[in-house]
Amino acid sequence: MKRPVYSKLRSLYAPTQRGSGFEREEPSHRGLVVTFCILASCVLWFAFSMQETYTQIIELPTEVRNLPMDKALIQEPPTSVLIQVEGEGVQILRLYYNPPTIPIDVSVGDVDMFLVAPDVLNNVSLQTVTPRQISLSLDDRITRRVPVEARVDVQFEPGHQMIGGISVIPDSILISGAQSIVESIRAWPTKTRNIGSLSDSLNAVIELSDSLSGLLNLNASEVRVQADIQEFTEGRRSVKVRVTGADDGQTVTFVPETVNVVYQVPLSQYDASMDAEDFFVFVPYADILRDDQGRVYPMLHPPEGLEIRRYRLDPDFLGYYDTRNER
Repeated sequence: MKRPVYSKLRSLYAPTQRGSGFEREEPSHRGLVVTFCILASCVLWFAFSMQETYTQIIELPTEVRNLPMDKALIQEPPTSVLIQVEGEGVQILRLYYNPPTIPIDVSVGDVDMFLVAPDVLNNVSLQTVTPRQISLSLDDRITRRVPVEARVDVQFEPGHQMIGGISVIPDSILISGAQSIVESIRAWPTKTRNIGSLSDSLNAVIELSDSLSGLLNLNASEVRVQADIQEFTEGRRSVKVRVTGADDGQTVTFVPETVNVVYQVPLSQYDASMDAEDFFVFVPYADILRDDQGRVYPMLHPPEGLEIRRYRLDPDFLGYYDTRNER
């Protein structure tokens, strides 16, 4: 039975038997010869293979050149093209690992890549280029300032809320490019970012979107977003109902005269909300004049500078007595 190739090779380096045991010796002369032959064969095979002719498809990068300072591209040309070449293996290998850049000359207008590509190819024959024709459209370059739109999804720990909105620093950037593109942009977005489980103020750096990076230039690549996030608590107050917009001397008595207000307020503002004098419930006198049911619905006047949220009034409607029209 024939032994596998692996067993044959292993036997070349196996220790020789001397006496009653085995002793480790240097590789035999026979093993060195076989190893050298294998290495030499690989080198010769590779050398002869690289001299043979092959056909290969290779991707080459492109670069726009000779673009006037006062002009800009309306549409971004392909960043690479596929070429099919024929040549010796060593030349194709060089192209594969060190691909040259094919220039796209803006001054030419419509560029035939089959005519341009051979200028950067050496010792190979060009057969096809895809795409072959590249058309470049230009427009006047303008610069314009646009606001930054923060695309941030913020989640909070239970009992926490955001006060105000998300601020962006800087809140606007300069964009430069083709007039037809720049004038159509109303705001420039950041990259979308999800931020969850916040219990403290937000202060993060977010990159701007690069969706038109090949056509527009921005004077910034990132912005800082900030938000005030605080823990909220429940407040309760019993306040007297007021009437607003009544004529001088006009009196209105509400039933009941006080309303219980239950509301959410930042923990840091709780004491101020309990002591604020401009925390009251009111009914516009115009609502009384329009009423034909004998009831009106009060509204809360929150103190200036305090974040009063998710409030409810108990009771939520009132009876009243008007000195001119008792109900």
